[in-house]
Amino acid sequence: MAPNMNSPNRSSQVNLNQDVTNNNNGVIIGPDLNPTKSLMDKKLYRHITLPNGLKCVLICDTVAMRQRKLEGHYDLDSESDDSIDESSDSNETQNDDDDSEAADDKSENNGLRKAATALSVNVGSYHDPPHLQGLSHFLEHMLFLGTETFPGDNVYDAFLSQHGGDDNAYTDMECTLYHYCIPQDGSDGEKNVWKALEMFASFFTCPLLGGEQAERELKAVESEFELNKTDDDNRMSQVMCYTCGMDGDAPIMGKVYSEKRETDKPFHPFAKFAWGNEVSLKAEPESKGIDVMKELRDYYHTHYYAKNMRLVVMAGYELDEIQNRVLRYFSSVPSDPRLPSPTYDSKSEKNCITNLHPYKLPFHPSSLNKVYYIVPVKDRHTLTLTWQIPSMCPYWRTKPADYLGHLLGHEASGSILSSLKHRGWAMGCSAGTGEDGQGDASTHALFMFQASLSKAGMECWEEVVRVVFAYIGMLRYHFQTGYIDEKGNKVEGLSPWIYNELKSIAALSYKYDDEGDVTDIVEEIAEVMCPWYNLPDERVLDGDSLLFDDIVENSVVKDLLFNYMTPGNTRVDLMSSLFGRDGDDDTNKPTDEHYDISEQDHGAKPAFDKENAGPPMIEPRFGTKFWMATLSSDTLEKWSYAAIPQFPSPDLLLDLPPQNPFIPTQLDLKPLPEDDASHPLLNCSIKVCITVGKKKSWFPAAVTQYKIQKDKSSGIHRLLLSYEDEDAKWHVLDSPNDKALADDALLEPGYEGTLGGSMIVTQHVLIVTFVLDKGKIKFRVIAVPRQGEGAVLRYGDADHDDDVDDGVAFPPIPPPAPVSRLPCLIHDKDCLKVWHLQDRKFKRPVADLRIRVECDGIGDSALNQACLELFCRLCADALVETCYLASTSELGSSISPSDTGFSIRVYGFDCKLLTLAKVVLDVVTSFRGRNGDDNLPPTVKDGRFEACLESLLRSYRNAGMKASALVTSLRLLCLRPSIRSSTSKLTALHGIDIATFSSVMTKILSRMSIEALYHGNAVRKDAEEAARIIYESITRNCKHQGIPKKNLPTKLVIKAPQAVDYCDIISPSLDPKDPTTAVEVYFQIGKDNLLDRCLVDLIAHILDEPFYAELRTKQQLGYSVSCGARWTYGVIGISFKVVTSVKSSMDVRERIDNFLEQYRLELMAMSNETYMEHLVSLAKNKLEMFDSLEDECDSHWSEIIEGRYDFESHREEVHCLRSITKERLLEAYNFWLAPFCNKGLQKKRRGMAFHIIGSGDGEVSKGRPLIDNLKTVGEQVDDLVTYFHAHTKDTWGKILFGASSLHRANTDFY
Repeated sequence: MAPNMNSPNRSSQVNLNQDVTNNNNGVIIGPDLNPTKSLMDKKLYRHITLPNGLKCVLICDTVAMRQRKLEGHYDLDSESDDSIDESSDSNETQNDDDDSEAADDKSENNGLRKAATALSVNVGSYHDPPHLQGLSHFLEHMLFLGTETFPGDNVYDAFLSQHGGDDNAYTDMECTLYHYCIPQDGSDGEKNVWKALEMFASFFTCPLLGGEQAERELKAVESEFELNKTDDDNRMSQVMCYTCGMDGDAPIMGKVYSEKRETDKPFHPFAKFAWGNEVSLKAEPESKGIDVMKELRDYYHTHYYAKNMRLVVMAGYELDEIQNRVLRYFSSVPSDPRLPSPTYDSKSEKNCITNLHPYKLPFHPSSLNKVYYIVPVKDRHTLTLTWQIPSMCPYWRTKPADYLGHLLGHEASGSILSSLKHRGWAMGCSAGTGEDGQGDASTHALFMFQASLSKAGMECWEEVVRVVFAYIGMLRYHFQTGYIDEKGNKVEGLSPWIYNELKSIAALSYKYDDEGDVTDIVEEIAEVMCPWYNLPDERVLDGDSLLFDDIVENSVVKDLLFNYMTPGNTRVDLMSSLFGRDGDDDTNKPTDEHYDISEQDHGAKPAFDKENAGPPMIEPRFGTKFWMATLSSDTLEKWSYAAIPQFPSPDLLLDLPPQNPFIPTQLDLKPLPEDDASHPLLNCSIKVCITVGKKKSWFPAAVTQYKIQKDKSSGIHRLLLSYEDEDAKWHVLDSPNDKALADDALLEPGYEGTLGGSMIVTQHVLIVTFVLDKGKIKFRVIAVPRQGEGAVLRYGDADHDDDVDDGVAFPPIPPPAPVSRLPCLIHDKDCLKVWHLQDRKFKRPVADLRIRVECDGIGDSALNQACLELFCRLCADALVETCYLASTSELGSSISPSDTGFSIRVYGFDCKLLTLAKVVLDVVTSFRGRNGDDNLPPTVKDGRFEACLESLLRSYRNAGMKASALVTSLRLLCLRPSIRSSTSKLTALHGIDIATFSSVMTKILSRMSIEALYHGNAVRKDAEEAARIIYESITRNCKHQGIPKKNLPTKLVIKAPQAVDYCDIISPSLDPKDPTTAVEVYFQIGKDNLLDRCLVDLIAHILDEPFYAELRTKQQLGYSVSCGARWTYGVIGISFKVVTSVKSSMDVRERIDNFLEQYRLELMAMSNETYMEHLVSLAKNKLEMFDSLEDECDSHWSEIIEGRYDFESHREEVHCLRSITKERLLEAYNFWLAPFCNKGLQKKRRGMAFHIIGSGDGEVSKGRPLIDNLKTVGEQVDDLVTYFHAHTKDTWGKILFGASSLHRANTDFY
């Protein structure tokens, strides 16, 4: 029986229409957050506390609010056509009761930006009872399995999925956070935003927490653990928890299970196992007679109460209405714990929330001054230095730990990394407290320095650590030396310009920050609202991003540098494949006993010798093997000497960071061209009153362009309107200087104006000019665009004939964008194409330059592809010191290999973007024109070739170590014959030297075809400058030779065999200890075309939730269950993927087929209303506006690199979706996916099943192929692919895109 947990009392629900501003209902209005939001943030915020103590942040999108206000006041189409007096300002009927339910029922879809909610509970894994570790995570899973008011395992998920929403949750050390998003409400009268909020609220008032559900969901927790069990970072983290020396049995929140406690052994919650699995949540507690479900319910009753929660709700409604809804649905959450707690005191602010204030630092002194040699799963060499320090949460104003992390993790000249790279010891490093709850908690913080080492660096790791302490010694020296302040006084501390740089960059970044995904917005605010975060209520928006004081808190910096970052307070963790790999045959039998190998060394230095080290210890949860040694006194003495405040030895090449030349100095927006200028009416939906015959009628239109046409005396202001039939007409704006048109912020829906003068009607290629009656047309604004939203044609009423017949409102489809709003080809010669698009949506001083380079012969051999990847690493390595400085100024860059060449990206504040781009291109092109020269260019420093080669070879050896990754890789290798496996590239690079590499790259780079996109705060002149920089770079060292279009690298895709049976490709996992098996069933549809693409997207959208619910939630096949559309070099497909630790791969494949057959019947029985909800949901998702310039640039760039150049494909797809009936969808489903025809006979499909079989216990390893002793698993995978290609040679040919190919369907079943 599920307990009665204070179900909502319907009689006490508040009236949604009552006034909340007078505070009569006990809501406390908190500090005004709006002054602290970023400059570009147009949302409205309100901080409130409900009567039960629940603190909330309410967020309103101002544009959505304006639209709702309009829809409550106006109903244009209700007017009589002949009642409009052209000379009058307005004859509209107003409805003052805009907050009424009736007004709500008339609301139109107010944009495609989703609503979102997040709730954080101030309890996490640190609060788990010692006898039920992982309980917080288990409870997080259980809350999704139904409530008293909404029973059913998947009711909530199904509702969100059906309406285009999404949800998730995560458990951290001190909080558990739940979140979801859902499209804004449509015009069908259903209030899905509020329905979702009500369902979500029931998680925290009346969850079922049933026993039968628990048995199934525990398997999901176990599957999630098994899926992450081979992750090296997770394994090392758990080794640290296991060896911290603080794992004694101790009470949590006053609750003690064990009668006999080891009172002499200290305890810290850091020592726990946060993940939880069947051992910690079932086997162990049951062996002690513990009722797990009773404990889980008690845990919920103890920690899930209003004062211990923080809520963030973002929706397209007025703040008052959001507040009323929150009050209605969340007032029933109990104010205090449902179960009494000995430590709970509702009168004490400190104790009225779940907290861990008695606990301090997590590492017992006995676990420090130690080095831990940890065996990894992957091939890697990682050094981690950890210093436990006090919690940094109280120091949010200046963030001193981040300040020191910036210095120790710096990568420019003079940095620790620069010194280590000079010696060939390292590839990268990082420093700081981290962002998760383990790195910075209310009890402590862990300041870590982590370096990715070369084999040489690992073999002399003690010297690496000495360099780190030498840098700390230098910081101490400069700190003691101090500086002269503005008053002429000598002050202790580092030079203030370091902090000032960080402060100014943080301010600029926050000021111009993208709004981002709605889920991220609510999630981040809910997290920083947690009490342990220590942010005051008035700083929940900016407190985590900005630096507030004029100088850093030097007392804290001094304490950290001199008292905590010492050799004596250091823990050293070395994870290296030099100690073996987890998949190796055991040469030493593991032991659970703590065994200090330094005792075997008889006073010698603690260099690791596996053969003589004795048996390793084993961490019991993940099974990680490791050895422990005490640091020798000689080593500690060397490090202590290095850490003395002193300027370091010149040979170490250490210094403070140089001042940053990339801090932006110009932040103005570039002017738009006069023939396509900015205007507040741009992208607005309006209604225009036009005389038709003898009557005047209102016609909906969207403003798509604005220009100022100069004449002899003044300028004529023209607006281009796109009408419902997609005809475009130019109108003259009569009052361009109206105050309401002077600023976006002043323009409201309902604004009225007139258009006059001449009008140009554009219908296809026919242009006619005529004068309107009396030169005057009345218009009214219906909707204004959101930031990042293009023009959308809205009608201003809920009953327009474009709504679907059953009343579900189809989203308004934007009119075609003017040519000037899409990427424009501004340079096309010498095999160099450059596209340009000036941003007019996001209005930030940022830009994005994308460059794709296609190379000659890249697909000829594995050696060519491997050398190109090494080339990219060498270039990135050579650019580290410059690009790191740029990155700290929000100017990023990257160089990455592709199947046909490589790509370059430079992005961020635009004022110095092209300067950085030139530096990047100069390094890249320094490899060209070196015929006969077997040496590397001077841009590559000595020793870096060997270091980059070692790093690349290591990445090849690590590729596909997880079954989930390998199964997808196997599918792509089979379908795309031009790409080479990591194993083949590893073999090709064996024994390579600089001369061979240089010879290969000279040939590869001899002929190139280049295409680029410059998008953002950049005018055409800037794009032309980018084209000049690119061209000069590629011609600097040699004459540029392009690749003719007909000779560009081909991208062929194998035709999957069409047969009754699947084409099965089966391989063992690369990791011999991987307990999971991965299955990916792939159905190939055919060449890309608009109709099939939309059909596949719709099928995947409909199947996503039921596929997950059936195979994951009900059948418990595994934690990772998914399906989705695939687009491979112009060939459409759909795949179904399951990663399991309980069933055989063939069983999984059969269950996927069973699901497909069963769902065919459900699809046939699906009501038209439900079908249309799915259709509308997918359409909304496709029309969802971009969250940032980066998102929009991604969309345009994908069209360029895929060769489609259909920059408005989303419009075409939504138009196509409107025409897809349920019958047509069912035909496609039956033809492509259904295993049986209508007569019950098996039918042919283009289906392939890829199996990666692990070595777990039981059925999961059934069918695992034997491993040839003479070959590696990677070589066997290559043999499988080669065999498949030899017997399946048909391809889809070279796919060309154009109008005909985009619209031509595979009509076999029509």
